[in-house]
Amino acid sequence: MTRRFTQAVLTSALILGLAGCDSPPAPDAAAEVAQPQAGQAAAGQAKPPISKFKAYTRRFEGEALLTQSHATGHVGDLFFTHWKDGGEASFKLDEQGNFRIDWVGGDYNYVGGPGWERGDRNRVIGYHLNEDSGASYVTLYGWGYNKDMDPTDPAHLVEYYVVQRGVRTPGQGGEEGVSFTSNGVEYTTIRTVRREKPSINNTATFYQYWSKPKEQLPLGQDHKIIFADHVAAWERNGWKLPDMDNFDASDDPTYQVFAVEVFMVEKGGTVSGRVWEEAP
Repeated sequence: MTRRFTQAVLTSALILGLAGCDSPPAPDAAAEVAQPQAGQAAAGQAKPPISKFKAYTRRFEGEALLTQSHATGHVGDLFFTHWKDGGEASFKLDEQGNFRIDWVGGDYNYVGGPGWERGDRNRVIGYHLNEDSGASYVTLYGWGYNKDMDPTDPAHLVEYYVVQRGVRTPGQGGEEGVSFTSNGVEYTTIRTVRREKPSINNTATFYQYWSKPKEQLPLGQDHKIIFADHVAAWERNGWKLPDMDNFDASDDPTYQVFAVEVFMVEKGGTVSGRVWEEAP
């Protein structure tokens, strides 16, 4: 139920460094982008420039409006992902982390949001939501991957969710773990398994780790996600999170984004707000 990329389409991207999925990319006319800076490397960042996944080297200044099927890149220093397997959805993002995601209907899968091309267990994410008219999940979302582990062990690859809001029940049918409180919010941990499903590393069997809030986080307020608290809670169940800072997988790095996911909802809607990184 989540967005996936395949390297084959990455190399044939048409615009904005489009990253393909299991379906072909949209035509050029389906995309609008403000002030592309396609040739810039990640100079000035602590990490070396990105070279493995060409779409991730694409950078744009000002504001980007994404309406095509699949896209990845950066607006200023913020990474973004934007993916849908049908329907109509758009994603607007500026360098300050202000974003707006609109979708029409909901009988398809959309995932998009701003964040970082590398995950970090010590990252503290700040956000403020102005509106949410019925997304399946509004969540911190990302991956961990250990290429040296047995690929038949689901623990070698983990897709994680720190849910903040949503109309779907997270982690249905999964194994429930500990409950804990982080930044005043009570969460329950859940682990589910996906067998032979698309992932950042081809089709694989992998775990999903969830943190489900007792109540939805309210709109119109600043909130903070202390990701280390969630990693520690998962680990208390014995659920280890693999390396979140690598480009070892076949299709994507282990990115971390504040994502909006839409699937199996009855009507269109909007999520808008701002995302930023706070000091640990």
